[in-house]
Amino acid sequence: MKLDLEEIKNHLLVVGELSGECFSCHKVGIKIGEKKCPQCKKEFKYIGFRRKADAFLVRKFKKLYSEAEFIDFGDFKKAFSKKEVKRILNF
Repeated sequence: MKLDLEEIKNHLLVVGELSGECFSCHKVGIKIGEKKCPQCKKEFKYIGFRRKADAFLVRKFKKLYSEAEFIDFGDFKKAFSKKEVKRILNF
């Protein structure tokens, strides 16, 4: 499925070891289970993991964020970085 990188960027919660980060405003320390960023108020529609997620972790987050789409954060970062480089270099 092809997704809009800007849409993902603006609604992505990146999950770390103990808390999350809003990819839109880069607020860190977001409690797991929050549905919106406490700083920019963007709704989390996409979830990505900083580290490789096992099945137990994915199931846990699917319960907490049943409406969210789960993405491969590594792939997203690569695609988003390529887009930013093209924008900067005017390609």
